Amino acid sequence: MIKFSIHTLVFYSLDMLKLMVANTGQYVDKIYLSHSKMPWSVYNKNAAKLYCTSIDSSLIDDFPFKDKIVWLEGNWSSEEDQRNHSLERARSDGMDYMIIQDADEFYQPEEFIKNLKAIEANPNYPVYRCSWSVFWKSVDYVIQVRDHQGKKGAVITTCPNFAVNTRINDVKFINRRLINRMKDAYMLPGLCLHLAWVLSDDEVLQKIQTWGHSNQFDYLKWYRQKWLAWTPQSKYIGHITRANYLGAVPFAGDLPKELKSLPYKNQSLIELGLIEKLDSWLLDIFSIMHVKFRVLIRKIII
Repeated sequence: MIKFSIHTLVFYSLDMLKLMVANTGQYVDKIYLSHSKMPWSVYNKNAAKLYCTSIDSSLIDDFPFKDKIVWLEGNWSSEEDQRNHSLERARSDGMDYMIIQDADEFYQPEEFIKNLKAIEANPNYPVYRCSWSVFWKSVDYVIQVRDHQGKKGAVITTCPNFAVNTRINDVKFINRRLINRMKDAYMLPGLCLHLAWVLSDDEVLQKIQTWGHSNQFDYLKWYRQKWLAWTPQSKYIGHITRANYLGAVPFAGDLPKELKSLPYKNQSLIELGLIEKLDSWLLDIFSIMHVKFRVLIRKIII
């Protein structure tokens, strides 16, 4: 019988983590919760001076599916190092596949089951991907991207990966969540609901200073201009490339039961001064030009 496991990074609030475990725990054999008290040092060397966590395994005693949970404790310098640690543990425990489901990722039951059945029907791929919608501020809004596989203004894109095949020994994480054989990925039919930005102001500030993309953009400027000053009319809210995220639009789908009564996060709204508005506008224009230039270069090369 095929053995599935879930791997999750633990660093932020446990409230969302508990909901995530309740969301899909019944469908797997093991749940690896990987916790590091210190943030990764590779992406922001100052992060460890700003944040550390006081979470320990005793705080998950009331979690559902407690008998399936394996608590992994350590300090890792990068995201891929931490994920590879869980991958090796899953291999040693005899798991066939390790699903990457972080604490802000949820599924309707039928969507998750579709993915598992598709893996069972196509068992020999090194990695499996699926589609996702990325939520913004609350479960009321999802991010609209500039272009996804030729579709303009899409609200469904492709996640980095859904699961890796632990039976293939050379499979490993090499760049954050991406593995060394992404070109051989199999696309699954189920949709993931990614609550990446359903966070309080404090949680967002902590996230952008400690996650794997901290060194790829001016996170403090983005935090003021795009997060704190956001309204439903705001445009170009991308963090690394602003113009890739056109904005946020109302979510029109259904939520799993774990999210139906999710409380709103503590978020404030600020009014930017004239100089900050001008700076934000110029950065938006530069980002739009950068995206269009890349598209032009691709057309010339092709």
